Amino acid sequence: SGKRWDLDRRRDGLFILPPKNMTLATEDMLTFQRMNEHIEYFKRSSQTFVILTQANLVWNIDFNKVIAAHVSSEADITEVMGENTRLKTFVIKKDLLLEYIFDYDALPYKTLNDVVHHAPTVNVNPYVHHGYVRHVTDVYQYYKANLDMLHFDIGKTIFDEDRPILSKEKTAPPAHYLAHADIHNSLISSGSFIDGTVRNSIIGRDVTIEAGAMIDQCLIMSNAHVEAGAQLKHVILDKGTRVKAETIVEGTSSEPYVSQKEQTLTEIGEIRVLQVASEAYPFMKTGGLADVIGGLSRNLLKLGISAAVILPLYAQIKKNYADVLKKVASKVIQFGGEAHKIRLYEHHYRQVDVYFIEDYKYFEREAIYGYEDDCDRFAFFNLAVVSFLEELGRIDVIHLHDWHTALLPIIMHNHAKTQIKTVLTLHNIDYQGTCDASLIARLGIDAFIYRDTHINCLEIGINTADKLTTVSPTYRDELRYEYYGKNLTPALLKRERDFYGILNGLASHHDPAVDSVIISRYDINNMSAKTDNKLFLQKTMGLPLGLDKFIIGSVSRITEQKGFELSIAVLDRLLEEHDAIQFVLLGTGDETLIKQLQNLKKRYPAQVALNIGYDATEPSYIYAGADLFLMPSRVEPCGLAQMIAFRYGTLPLVRRTGGLADTVNDFDPITEKGNGFSFYNYDASGLKQRLEEAFTLFKQKPDVWQTLMRRGMQTDFSLIRQASKMLEVYRLLLES
Repeated sequence: SGKRWDLDRRRDGLFILPPKNMTLATEDMLTFQRMNEHIEYFKRSSQTFVILTQANLVWNIDFNKVIAAHVSSEADITEVMGENTRLKTFVIKKDLLLEYIFDYDALPYKTLNDVVHHAPTVNVNPYVHHGYVRHVTDVYQYYKANLDMLHFDIGKTIFDEDRPILSKEKTAPPAHYLAHADIHNSLISSGSFIDGTVRNSIIGRDVTIEAGAMIDQCLIMSNAHVEAGAQLKHVILDKGTRVKAETIVEGTSSEPYVSQKEQTLTEIGEIRVLQVASEAYPFMKTGGLADVIGGLSRNLLKLGISAAVILPLYAQIKKNYADVLKKVASKVIQFGGEAHKIRLYEHHYRQVDVYFIEDYKYFEREAIYGYEDDCDRFAFFNLAVVSFLEELGRIDVIHLHDWHTALLPIIMHNHAKTQIKTVLTLHNIDYQGTCDASLIARLGIDAFIYRDTHINCLEIGINTADKLTTVSPTYRDELRYEYYGKNLTPALLKRERDFYGILNGLASHHDPAVDSVIISRYDINNMSAKTDNKLFLQKTMGLPLGLDKFIIGSVSRITEQKGFELSIAVLDRLLEEHDAIQFVLLGTGDETLIKQLQNLKKRYPAQVALNIGYDATEPSYIYAGADLFLMPSRVEPCGLAQMIAFRYGTLPLVRRTGGLADTVNDFDPITEKGNGFSFYNYDASGLKQRLEEAFTLFKQKPDVWQTLMRRGMQTDFSLIRQASKMLEVYRLLLES
């Protein structure tokens, strides 16, 4: 607020557009619709011009000069830019802005940024700010913006005597340096007591750093306490955090470790994590969940975490692995008044302890899902896991996945097993496990707790697990809204402080340098071989050959959620207008949409190729041979296909939702930043416009296209990165 300096007034001055429902998506803050909700402020204003800017920019700019440049240019809009970046800061006449605000629901543009980029008749004046600027869009940018202030040349441009920074001051004694204090290139705030070593760091107010502690390239917020002998590097300590003696906490320069407010960090020692899931690669797989379980466990091992997995012993697993399964224990448990003899087996696979529970009634089946008694089957599995906890040895954290394992925390509580911490990961909110409430009584839990006729297994898990995660940061934020979170949004909002978004990782075998399926292997140092794969894809799919053709590829379930109703309509127009565009699809799904795709193929037989089915060899052909990978999903919790496309040097075009928003940075033709293409509104005009822009770039600027391909191939989507983030959640659990 600017109230302290008479800037925050009812008329004119500084107006901070309040965030709606605490969304973190900054692009949603300055929409015409959001401004319309606060229209009275604009109508009251007596000013001629309006400056619109974002609250997450670190800079010191003289807007008087910007206004003067705007007036002299006689432009409709002045866009303020950095030397190599777009800052989404604009100057516009109030009357013109009011036209956009009043007509927001009829405009094809959502923000002034859209108007500047796409409105054909708007006169835009670019104004370049040559001083320091950092756009704080994530933790890394926040960390760097703070440490940048340690560089004198940067600091003096921000803290300019002619344009002082207005800041609230606090009366406090000066920092006190004790006998062992050793300070190098750091900023120390008032009220702090320093008796350790501090290098290249910023220390907030009233911080205590004891003797023998080492602080290196850290941001320490107010009232934090670092005890003797602790070592911190690339760390952000939130307010009131305490680091216990001799504890080592390290992040990296690109991904600093971030504590929670008033958290206590301590050396935990060895951690043993048990993953409980309905499937895991290579034993049983129907989708991406199996890959996540297998990959996460192996990469936790690389971080020094003892990892184990437990699954039902399905008929197919028993058939394929009978020779290597070792019986560990057996017992009889009660479920719904019936006695069940269950057996626990173990197999040591690639250093991971994998356990299987055998029960003839519920698990001796060929498929994993699709049975009428699925609720009973997986509830029984949860009960069986709890019954074998002692046989499984010491377990610090149990990591659960989706509704199939979400009843485990309440069963543990019922069996007084609450000393083990639990994490529940939501992979897709659409699958919730709605069951008859009598299931609770069959588990031996007091049915009085649930008075409804039905229960929601996932909701019970959300309410009872110690921590929650989902598969991308943006999907985590989207679940605050009923459009995404559906009936579970209220439950998730209650657990917001315990809910984390962690992007899924991608297995290393998705790599054109080692892919044995594609016609010609290649890597970032030998990109020419990608063209061989393009020609092979055209030949295989019966399309005219030509490197000048622009191949749009897709490997997907054919459903409305994946954006096919949108893409079919857009492709119909695009293929008619550009005979150099080809479309190749591999997928299965909705019959109505498949018929529409087949009609598209009939209209453009030389431009469209469809493989309706699934052949494990075909996806690699498309990833390696296509120029652009299309994913205009309505909802996408994480998505792995766009990550695979990046690895193969095929640029993705996505809708900005879920994990797609977290992985694809939209290409900016002015700054040439970004690694792919994205659009925000779920409409045909936005998708068509972005496809045409991608096609134009491919044709007219092949060097830039090659740069984007290389940039995408270098992007880090590793499983070890995902495991490191998950380890932070485990630490939070064990330190609480």
